[in-house]
This record gives sequence, structure tokens and C-alpha cells, in this order.
Amino acid sequence: MLFHTFELMKMSRLTALWLLLVFVACEKPVLPDPGHGTDPPVSLGLSCQGAIVIDAASGTSLYAESPDYPLVPASMTKVMTMYIVFDHIEKGYLSLDSQIPVSPYAAGRSVNPGESNVPLNETLTYSVDEMIRALCVVSANACAVALGEYLSKGNERDFAVIMNRYADSLGLSASYDDASGLSAKNHITPRSMAALTREFIQRFPLILEYTSLTATDFRGTVYKSTNGLLPGQSYYYNGCDGFKTGYTSAAGLCITATARLADKRVIAVVMKAPSSLLRYHDAARLMDHGFSILMK
Repeated sequence: MLFHTFELMKMSRLTALWLLLVFVACEKPVLPDPGHGTDPPVSLGLSCQGAIVIDAASGTSLYAESPDYPLVPASMTKVMTMYIVFDHIEKGYLSLDSQIPVSPYAAGRSVNPGESNVPLNETLTYSVDEMIRALCVVSANACAVALGEYLSKGNERDFAVIMNRYADSLGLSASYDDASGLSAKNHITPRSMAALTREFIQRFPLILEYTSLTATDFRGTVYKSTNGLLPGQSYYYNGCDGFKTGYTSAAGLCITATARLADKRVIAVVMKAPSSLLRYHDAARLMDHGFSILMK
């Protein structure tokens, strides 16, 4: 009888333990409370294939969608071309007043109706200053070609070798094939595009005086900026002072944009948007979101 009672007690304890395990297994997991230190996931509803917005001061990513997938940058390639020019100026190899010759190839490219350009004459030379203006405002392909040829003492492909060396030294996930961005073989991730722009602004803040231009007079002809986010433009964004647009059929519509409000600056990258309108809307959403975090 005592043995039977002991067995019943043992079975009762086992049954209770089993019921406890079932209760724990079926209990719903505790979800984080958004009001106690954990923000809910955010979606900005972007139309592009790759995007990021960063804090220019720290480099911290504030929002991103496919930021590490390499995409074709189109004329945003010229950011690296200009960065190398400014690096050469800092090192004393070049100045804004330096005169750049124009090869027959660059002169021919400058009048190609299928490209963004200002006309260049192979019998003349052009200052670095006016070429940088043309690059930032008009996205002039032939100016990028001429600068690349001059700095590499070769052709545009020779300059691409230099571009890739710079990309490696900066730790960028990027591969360059030409100076202008016309080639579909140029690739860079949105994160690296933002990092390069941040590095450019930090090292050479003078570039913002060029990227903020809404128009430029090139040898008697006035050209308007391709950047619709600048003051007076169709998609003006408060505080925007550059940076670079891009478009080819392979790249879609692209833009790297930067804006400053109070003491905060953000850098946004939009790659492969389906239309110019959506490119600017995506950039504005990214910068709005970035500032909403930084201004808290």
C-alpha cells in the first residue's frame, strides 16, 4: 500500500511537470515595446533599387535599402573624378587656374548630341575651375574625359586605373571603367557612394561652392544645374547644397544629395529610380528621415 501511494505521488509530480512544460511552450513570446527603447521597423516606401542616408558628421547610417548592392552610378562617377582633381590640387600638382588641353577625342565627345556636355575646342585650353563648374552644373562628360587624360597622361581607361586605386585606398566597394560615367561597367554601392561624398566634403569643403551652383556661364553660354533639389529648382529641398545627379539607361535615375539644417548635415544616395520625379522624392524622403533622427 505504501509503495502504491508513492507511485501515485510520483506520477502526480510528473503530470504537473508535463503540464507546466506545455504551458510554457504555448505561451506567446514577449514582444519589445516600441515605447521602451526599441523603435518599430521603418519603411520609407522608396521606388529606387538602392538607397542610404547618413549623418555627415559621424558617417552613421540613418536608413538604408540594399545599401551594399553594387549598382551603375552613371554621372555620379564624376564625384571620384573630381575628388582626384582636388587631391592633386592639395598636393600641389594642380591648381584651379591650371590650364587643361583638349584632345581630339574629348573635343569630339563634347559635341555628341547623346551626352551631357559643354562644347570644347581642341585648339584651346580650359581652367580646372571652369571645368569643375561644368562638371557640377552641366555634368559635362567631355570635361571629365579631358581631366582624366591630363592627370593620367593617357586616355580615359588609364585614368580609370587611378580611380580604382583611390577607391581601394578609401575602402570603397566600387569599380571604375571611365571618368565620365557613361560606361555601364562602373559600379558602386550606395553605402560607398555616401562614404566617398562624405570624405570629399570633409577634406575639400570648397566643393560645396561648386555643387551648390544653380547655373554657370561657360564661355558665354549660361547652363542651368541638373540638380532639381537646389534653390529655385523644381524639387527644391530646404538646405540642399549639392551634390551630383546621374542617368543612363543602365543606371536609371540616380542622385547623391546633401543638405544642412542648423548644425546637422545629411548625405542621401538614390540609385536606379524609375523616373526623375521619383528620384527626387526618394532623396527628399531620405533626408527628411535623416534630419528627423538627428534633430531629436
